[in-house]
Amino acid sequence: MPPPPEDRRQGVVKPEPDHPLITLKVLDQEGRRAFHTMRTCDKLQGVMDAYYKKAPDVTYGAGTFMFDGSIRLRGDKTPEDVDLDDGDEIDFFAPQLGGGGW
Repeated sequence: MPPPPEDRRQGVVKPEPDHPLITLKVLDQEGRRAFHTMRTCDKLQGVMDAYYKKAPDVTYGAGTFMFDGSIRLRGDKTPEDVDLDDGDEIDFFAPQLGGGGW
């Protein structure tokens, strides 16, 4: 049975008893911030897409999303998979160009 019409608004995320809503923040080296609210069972691709929308000059799919300085995030993982909590900050690093030529 489909949800009532008022619950079908685009962008509305409803909490579930076993999967609460959390809000994650993505911060890049340019100082841009993107916030995204999601269930803990949703794929991280949603928060990554929110960042790319906020930073149109960044090529979609380029760069690296990191948590806690050492955990590289992938879009197919969930906040539960990588122990992300409400309010956690994800760092985005743009691809580095150039090399260490001497």
